[in-house]
Amino acid sequence: MENGMRKSGDNGMENGMENGKDKQYKYDAFISYRHVEPDQTIAKEIHRMIEGFKPPKEFYKSGKKTSFRVFRDREELAARDLSSSIEEALKESHFLIVLCSKRTPLSEWCEKEIRTFRALHGDSRIIPVLLEGDPDESFPMPLKQLKRGEDESLLDVLAADIRPEEVLKKDFPGYEAVQKTDKGKLTDLTKQAVKLLKVEKYRIMAAILGCNFGDLKQRDKERKNRLILTISSMLGALFLIFGLFMTAAYQKAEQARQEAVQSNASILLKTAKDIAKEGDYLKAVLVAKEAMQSIGKKMPSYLKLRGEEFSIFHDAIYHSGASTLTSISTKNKLTYMSLSYNKKYLAYGLDNDATAISSVENGEVIRILSGHTQQVKLPLFSHNDKMLATSSFDSTCIVYDVETGESLAKLEIPGIPMLTKFSDDDSALFCIAFRDNLADFYVFDTASWEEKSKFTITEPIRHADIKGDGTEALVVLNANVEGQLTRRSMQDGSIIDVLPKEKAVDINGQEYELSYRQASYSGDKENILLLTDSSIKKLSLLDYTELFKQSIKVDSNDLKPLVEGTNGETIALQSYSKIYLLDGKSGEISDEIYFSELGTKYFAYHSETNTVVGFGADGHYSIWRNKVIVEDKLNYGGALPSELKFLQNGSKILANSHDGQTIKIIDMKSRISEEPIYARILSYSNDFSKMLLYDGSELSFSSDNGKSSEIINLGDNLNLGLTKDGSVYQISNDGRYFTSVWQKLGSPKPFLLLYDLETQEKQELELNSISPLLRFSDDGKALYILDAKEGLKVYSTADLTEMESYPELQDSATSFLLSEDGELLVLNRFSGTASLYSLANRKELGNIPGQVLYIKKNGEEILLKGIQNNTAFTWSNQTDTKTVAMDDACAQTPLSFDDINLYNEKSGLLLMIRNNEIERKAYVVDFESGQLKMSFTPSVKAYDVNGYISPDGTVLAIDQNYYAKIYGDDSIAHDYMSSAVYHILSEEEVEAEIEKILAGRVLTEEEKEQIGITAK
Repeated sequence: MENGMRKSGDNGMENGMENGKDKQYKYDAFISYRHVEPDQTIAKEIHRMIEGFKPPKEFYKSGKKTSFRVFRDREELAARDLSSSIEEALKESHFLIVLCSKRTPLSEWCEKEIRTFRALHGDSRIIPVLLEGDPDESFPMPLKQLKRGEDESLLDVLAADIRPEEVLKKDFPGYEAVQKTDKGKLTDLTKQAVKLLKVEKYRIMAAILGCNFGDLKQRDKERKNRLILTISSMLGALFLIFGLFMTAAYQKAEQARQEAVQSNASILLKTAKDIAKEGDYLKAVLVAKEAMQSIGKKMPSYLKLRGEEFSIFHDAIYHSGASTLTSISTKNKLTYMSLSYNKKYLAYGLDNDATAISSVENGEVIRILSGHTQQVKLPLFSHNDKMLATSSFDSTCIVYDVETGESLAKLEIPGIPMLTKFSDDDSALFCIAFRDNLADFYVFDTASWEEKSKFTITEPIRHADIKGDGTEALVVLNANVEGQLTRRSMQDGSIIDVLPKEKAVDINGQEYELSYRQASYSGDKENILLLTDSSIKKLSLLDYTELFKQSIKVDSNDLKPLVEGTNGETIALQSYSKIYLLDGKSGEISDEIYFSELGTKYFAYHSETNTVVGFGADGHYSIWRNKVIVEDKLNYGGALPSELKFLQNGSKILANSHDGQTIKIIDMKSRISEEPIYARILSYSNDFSKMLLYDGSELSFSSDNGKSSEIINLGDNLNLGLTKDGSVYQISNDGRYFTSVWQKLGSPKPFLLLYDLETQEKQELELNSISPLLRFSDDGKALYILDAKEGLKVYSTADLTEMESYPELQDSATSFLLSEDGELLVLNRFSGTASLYSLANRKELGNIPGQVLYIKKNGEEILLKGIQNNTAFTWSNQTDTKTVAMDDACAQTPLSFDDINLYNEKSGLLLMIRNNEIERKAYVVDFESGQLKMSFTPSVKAYDVNGYISPDGTVLAIDQNYYAKIYGDDSIAHDYMSSAVYHILSEEEVEAEIEKILAGRVLTEEEKEQIGITAK
């Protein structure tokens, strides 16, 4: 043993069973202990251990199994003397077990219990158990008086030692100190002590049974081994008899369990999809992950459920230029929000009386602050982000320590809170509250939270702003009177100056005074901005020199028509549905932004990226950036937001809807989108190695997925215009030949132009159809032309001589495919069926319902892949047709004759683009399973949306935006077109990206309860 301690159980006590054998005791042991930790937990464990101990047979009484009873006082003694029940229990107890820690000698009750037991039974049946310290410091005085052994050492008195290694160290401060400073450590040490009891219990029981510790431990081990052997034999026989029955029953139960688990997962995944539709992608992802926690790879529905999970993941990762990442429920219709200066945290009023701080990255609630009795209206971070001031309708402002959540001050501010502001150096806090028609201005010292000053303005106020250094305020009165706009001292409210009224002339030439609606200190800290319903002007704060004035009408109902850029260098001003961008120094208008179909109600402006986001009354929003509407009519969902904040880097917008009681975090850019192609996708080569592009003025082709392009110069006499369908433009796989169909002025017939990009030579061929179907052979040596009048003709690209003609193929078609060797042709008809022809034998080989997107010839087998309505099919001339139903979501957008469908064999991806006149939608589906991987909503309506999948299946491009009449530096109107480009991630990359998006967020217990997720 440690420290060389000897224990009485090792040497053998007087035989406890023999000593007092003529007396029958009610209790085998009485446990004396302090009601502190870990003493009381260990007392409880010893109690349970003794009463559950099964002694060897030789200790059975009269051949019967021996059982043990223990008395353990569960209540701390409150009387001066031992109660009669305690004295009776001590009298009726055979042994006394004393738990000894450094605090035991301080207990007069433990000492009295020991003294009473000694008086009743003598010294031989007392069993000390050491929890901490040495016997000399942990034994009560009556125990120290027990002397056993030749040297009468206290070590001989000790029966059991359950001190963990850390407790044995000299620098251990003691359980009492640990309990006060580190409860977690106390719990851990208690567990270690209880673990030591597994061995030390034999020393305690050896003392009670009056035998040797080693013998008792060995006999108990032998007894357990015999029991295990007996049970094993019996179980072996039972398993042999019932094995088949149990196996079948288990399999049936396991099957039922798996079906229930899979059904539950399916329900949760549907819930996750619904949540994603509502615009909370993060919560949708968390619910999807929760759904899959109990789904094993060997379960029958694993692949289907896994596909649904990844569909939800893709929705969170792949989206157009802007999309709602997550929604935060405020449950507060009146709260505004505050963004920390480090742009990491968002504060807002929560529910009826609390304030919440959430992560801007994922919306997770980090801290909930209490203390108010009514709704919080105005939260505000200090400039150093160490304090948060919250003004409530309960007429108080509470200031919290952001890091700890501790309340630093509770300030009494009667009335309705209208403004809360920290000084630039955070040394002062300013508050404005309205009482009836009065406005109270407060100044508090943030070091002491004493009220430095207070003054009241007795007239109704329309607008107020406080200078950053806290010296003065700009006050605009409601009434259009002389002195409507004043500068006032923040010390006593005295008027520093009265600013002159703005003058205007009516239609009759009569001069009148305009009413100010807003006055604010400029972000440059040197000037002030003044706004009326018809103009904006900037004045020097030093001498009121007018720096500029612009006549711009402002809707008097707009709550926040003016937004300044960083340091006041730029200004955004809303004039009804139009937004003007002004130079902050000269007032010169640099841009006029008008979202024609939006009806802008509110807007946000980010000066660093020159981005304006407009929100319309119909619940949609559009994005303007650098003279171009890059996203148009995106669906916001829910009640319209009235408060908007951009993050500093422009990556996100925080949109607060008071009516919806929701704050949405809008991600301004898809996480895996690459640089967009500033052109539309006209067409592509057969193998998708080349992409034909048109930017509104020039035609080009790209060989690197749109990263770069080469211009195709067709000459000045050919004007593409805004072609609805780009299928009449084709390029060969090798990029040498380009062909298209044109109409000459004065000529009744169109002509085909074949352009050799290598030699820059042009060839022309007169046609009978304005919109034939065109296709190059894979080697680029032949050009196939199909129309309903003349059927199929094949021409040499070298000189446009006719090589072959198939007049029998005169049916109207939407597209056609050729096998690599050019022997087989698939004609996709308008009727919705596909016809397979052998061009070599001039025979029809069969008709297949649907549209064929892929053809492959392997020896004698012909393999076709395609779609019919919402079903993917694989057809073979040697095996049965295989069909897979696609995700129901793909059927929500109506089909049309202008739809475009693409299939990539290498990745197994199917891209379906719906070009109906009502809605444009693109779906990306896993062809083999039918699972929807992602979907997009292009805003293009002026022409058919086209798409592209790279040959290796890793890059996806889709026409995204079109905006007409963009004026360039040449003051000439240009068509703006762009296509979104996305990198297709592997499963591992998707999961890694999802973890980045979640940023550690988990579902709260409240969210689980709302969704209906129960503990497994």
